[in-house]
Amino acid sequence: MKSIIENIENEIIDQYLYDESDRPWIIGFSGGKDSTLLLQTVWNSLKRIEPSLLTRRIYVVCNDTMVENPKIVQFIHKNLKKIQKGAKEQGIPLTVHETTPKLEDTFWVKLIGLGYPAPNKFYRWCTERLKINPTTRFILEKIGENGEAIILLGTRSDESSNRAASIKNTK
Repeated sequence: MKSIIENIENEIIDQYLYDESDRPWIIGFSGGKDSTLLLQTVWNSLKRIEPSLLTRRIYVVCNDTMVENPKIVQFIHKNLKKIQKGAKEQGIPLTVHETTPKLEDTFWVKLIGLGYPAPNKFYRWCTERLKINPTTRFILEKIGENGEAIILLGTRSDESSNRAASIKNTK
């Protein structure tokens, strides 16, 4: 009996090889366990494909909010470099891209420069401006170049009740 992981890898391989378009894949990567598992599963799947068939572009996109703990930022940058180096060495058509907010949307410009209140559960202005918008710009750029793209995200349905409801609504 095939393992669950092997079945998932087989599905990834099928999608990579037999999708009739050459749409690039965009993998959202934060360095957390969900996105790391997704990237590792895709990577393992691609390693099972004949190298001459690896033609679809894969973009790993990581967002830098510019307000993270410097040790976390250092850890993420170190891992992004390892991912890029490993992809090149192993012949995987994957490139790493880091997005950042526009200057006028950065945390300190909004908080100090424009007097925005500190983010709280009722007014979460930072998530959209620091994370969502920069990554959306990258995705739209790739869609503009290719007509469309496939976005892969690693999330757990039991991570939170709100996220579980959100994931359930997309199925």
